[in-house]
Amino acid sequence: MTSVDEEFGDVSAVVDELHDRASALSEDGDALAAVFPPSFMDHHTDAETFEAFVEDSQWDVSSREEFAAIPQAAFDDYVADRTAFGDFEEMLGQAGEEWMARQLGL
Repeated sequence: MTSVDEEFGDVSAVVDELHDRASALSEDGDALAAVFPPSFMDHHTDAETFEAFVEDSQWDVSSREEFAAIPQAAFDDYVADRTAFGDFEEMLGQAGEEWMARQLGL
């Protein structure tokens, strides 16, 4: 019989590594570009990059604060019009799943 530490040790190490990578992305300010790479945007939206997606919107966004200030309902409508998703939460969820798969090498 294996101990809990032996059984979950590898998973714990992977989670720790993913946490470290996510923290580094946040510190670099490049988290959105990492979660929404051009391959994701090309497949799921009508924009080549997340930056282009936002630039094509009605909002003038040049900082995280300005992005965060976009009204959620209005951005959800924009996402629904320009992507295969019903709202930004759905888009972010799919992007997160794909990001995790890339990090795990799947």
